[in-house]
Amino acid sequence: MNLRTTIAACLGMILVSTPAKAETFIAAVGDSITVRKGSYIDILGGKKFAKGKKASYNLFGQLKAALKYKPKYIAIFVGINNPMSGKVGCRNDWQKLLIKDLRKMYRMSRAAGAKVIGITLLPAMKTWRNHYKNCIIPKSKYCCNTAIRRERRNPKRIYEKILEVNSYIMKHADIPIDNSDMWNRRGILKQYDSDGIHPNSKAHRRIARKILLALTTKKK
Repeated sequence: MNLRTTIAACLGMILVSTPAKAETFIAAVGDSITVRKGSYIDILGGKKFAKGKKASYNLFGQLKAALKYKPKYIAIFVGINNPMSGKVGCRNDWQKLLIKDLRKMYRMSRAAGAKVIGITLLPAMKTWRNHYKNCIIPKSKYCCNTAIRRERRNPKRIYEKILEVNSYIMKHADIPIDNSDMWNRRGILKQYDSDGIHPNSKAHRRIARKILLALTTKKK
């Protein structure tokens, strides 16, 4: 029995095409990590509402669309693009703004009757190191334009702020999914890394298994 068959057997998922027919068992809101074909939510047989290259503040429309399907569970996997966002990435408190967005997303989901599955972020250290190196001399609108602001995108600083975000997720999601076994201070571990920022297929299967285990354990 493959992973998806096992999931369907354990959870008895309800997959629908319109909100009027029935509730969706699980949906996911995210960025390009969730967009990926064969992502964790595809493995789980749920509905995805995601846009690539978007920070958390750009994804509230996706959340609203997801909640129209009245899911029992909603996986929220957002924020990896916030440190590089042209809008907030140069701010010293971008992580606080991300946490504020997560708090609002969690509140909206619960108000709609959904349990929040909060998925922790995998630090994209390779991507952030390359970006920081290339921005010694600003070359684009995505490079902070002063030395002080640029230092806020130092990968070591970003890493510490990601830990703060992940701590919030672990404490405040109804069902937190801890991905700390797939990365270290240098970034995503090689066996789970696709390109420095996106988890590979093996990582998505691992995330799906964690969600399955959390849901089936919770049901007992």
